[in-house]
Amino acid sequence: MCSADFTTAGLQRRAQPVLGTLVELGLRHPDPARGAQALEEGFALLARLEGQLSRFQPASDVARFNALPGGAHLALRPATQRVMAAADWLRQRSAGRFDPTLGSGPQGWQLRGGVLHKTQAGVQLDLGGIAKGFVVDRLVALMRRSGAVWGSVNAGGDLRVFGPDPVPLLLRDEERGGLREFGQLADGAFASSHYAPGSRSQLHGLEPDDAVQVAVAAPSALWADALCKLAGLGALAVSGAERESALLTRLQARVWIWRR
Repeated sequence: MCSADFTTAGLQRRAQPVLGTLVELGLRHPDPARGAQALEEGFALLARLEGQLSRFQPASDVARFNALPGGAHLALRPATQRVMAAADWLRQRSAGRFDPTLGSGPQGWQLRGGVLHKTQAGVQLDLGGIAKGFVVDRLVALMRRSGAVWGSVNAGGDLRVFGPDPVPLLLRDEERGGLREFGQLADGAFASSHYAPGSRSQLHGLEPDDAVQVAVAAPSALWADALCKLAGLGALAVSGAERESALLTRLQARVWIWRR
């Protein structure tokens, strides 16, 4: 997924490779100097959050938890607590189908009072299906606090926009190549993922010839990000349709699914 430019008047924009993708921040601010400072602060925040949430960063909470033996526990930093609390909430309301582990099962960890317990040996966390959305939301909050009147954060397949001006959406056509128009986004979040053998995003349960593309619109990027994975699983497991429909209603989310 990507977004098309609507106008560049007064727009300040920067992009850096972070979180395994290219993250672009854009804003309009009454004070251009303060806007530039907000962009600098945004990328500093990005670096801090990546250091806490990425399993590829050795000092992150995720990497430290993955190194623990079974039966041990880890006191989490505030950002990781929030992400894991959201993951736990979604795990419970999806009958365990939202699983932030590397295929090791949703029952291998417990979160109690900001402390993460490894209840089974070998459990490995990967917050790639939810943490990026959380980071996008934090960046939007930072830009709002700075006084920006409009802003957007585009982190690969995760986009959030605030302010009066909508952003046109373009979806990548994963089968034929190129882009296709897909509406507009204003004051909300949008995420998309493509699941297929050999694609960057993986989904356990796909047959060799299966391919699923999912898009989710929601008020927050965290839920749009997390629901992409769950919606992809819902495309494979019809028995969960009613439960997931109620969940989407509760989170004020909309889902689009294309399956080959």
